[in-house]
Amino acid sequence: MGINFEFDRKNKDIIGKFFFTASFIILIYMLITPLDHLILHVDEYFTLTLINFDVGEMISLTAADVHPPLYYLILKFAMTVFGFFGISPHSIYAVRIVSIIPYAIIMLISYFKIRKEYGWLTTGLFMFSLGVMSQFFFYFLIARMYSWAILFMLIAFIYTKEIYTKGDLKYWVIVTIASVLAAYTHYFAAISAACLFLILIWYVIFKNRSQIRNLCISIVAGVLLYAYWILTLFAQLNAIHQGFWVPRITIQSLIEDFGYYAYCNNIFFACIAILILLAIIYMYKKQLTDKYNVDNLYLLTGLGVYVGTIVFALVVSLTYKSILLARYLIPASAVLWLSISILTNKIEDKKIMKYTFALICLLLIVGTGYMISSNITMYNEGMAKENLFNEITQDENASLILARPNGEIYFLDYSDRVDTYCIKYTYVFNKTSKQLHQTFNFKDIQENDISNLVINNTNRHFYLVNIMTWGDLNLSPQINKTTLLSDQGIEISKLTVKEPEVNNTEN
Repeated sequence: MGINFEFDRKNKDIIGKFFFTASFIILIYMLITPLDHLILHVDEYFTLTLINFDVGEMISLTAADVHPPLYYLILKFAMTVFGFFGISPHSIYAVRIVSIIPYAIIMLISYFKIRKEYGWLTTGLFMFSLGVMSQFFFYFLIARMYSWAILFMLIAFIYTKEIYTKGDLKYWVIVTIASVLAAYTHYFAAISAACLFLILIWYVIFKNRSQIRNLCISIVAGVLLYAYWILTLFAQLNAIHQGFWVPRITIQSLIEDFGYYAYCNNIFFACIAILILLAIIYMYKKQLTDKYNVDNLYLLTGLGVYVGTIVFALVVSLTYKSILLARYLIPASAVLWLSISILTNKIEDKKIMKYTFALICLLLIVGTGYMISSNITMYNEGMAKENLFNEITQDENASLILARPNGEIYFLDYSDRVDTYCIKYTYVFNKTSKQLHQTFNFKDIQENDISNLVINNTNRHFYLVNIMTWGDLNLSPQINKTTLLSDQGIEISKLTVKEPEVNNTEN
């Protein structure tokens, strides 16, 4: 005799509470994981270097890196506060906490707002998906802007529902401010916010013209609030057009983009994710009786933000310059998961609900497995970098040679811990060598002099950090270059002088 499980209110609450509790465990794990003390991504070196500068210089360097500045300002403020408690600015853990905070805030919003409006199942499913699906866990952990972009984009989307149901100006204000903050955090979050506003424009024009005044106020306020960065944005667009590292779009990468909300970097699972999403939407559609209601419009808004972000980026990539990279879809993916979680809870047909929940559980199981395996990989790679840099910084005879502007701006933070040489460039991320010397302690060197430096100082141990995409250095044939680490485009090598060849020719 089989078990006849029914998705009634009580059982939905039990399932939702289980997922929410699991999400809280994920939050605790984020705070205590060994990953908190390791560099997980090469861009984190840039972050750690950047917070050594004052605010004005940070904004300038951020612009040179083709990113908006808000995350770095948040981090700078947080690290300044932590400094009052004696926490070192080199503390990876303190930097991690700043990235984890948005997950905790979203959990509070889910408990106090989403739970009241949609129940435990939506709340638990949504929070758990943000812990295990796609690359959410990774981007809630690393010292980059993604977690804050997720938070701001979600706030904008959550309060869009209040515009649909109540239309008060205060909700337009919340959506506008959250959208602007998202745009100041990541450019793809800005694209997602723009897609959200395009849907709002459509809603006002075709469904609720009484909101035209509020819409106009919102758009004008948004433009004014973002005006400070618009000239910088145009300059960055020109820089992108001249050269940008994002690879060209292929059919495979596009499929992975559409399935990124659930799984990443695997076309098979991306296809499954797309099919499951379409199946969930289709099954929900079968039970609809009303041609139009606010809830359905809201769910379609979440789907529209995700698909619209991809379509917009695709058009730009095909007509201007390739910009579409899967990880940039993280903020839009969070919005889509909230829509999926609400949609799942709203299904009333018991048979359809069972099928839908089974499909979502399939995604969650695969996502959990991927998260666990990727955490193991991140730990191993992070430990390899940590051990290598510990070896370098603890060696009194070690010297670090930073090649290429990217290598310099990423790793200059080590200059107060190890003897450091930088190839002298006119500008390094909009900064002259003289300006960099005001913040960091390093020695200038010409690229052609590196070989002589190594040859004439055989008592020292030289380690070269190079950006592989920029090509190799022109070193003397007398120099041995032994690669110690090659990870995410960064190559770290040890430079030694070749032993003279012994002439074994017999007389």
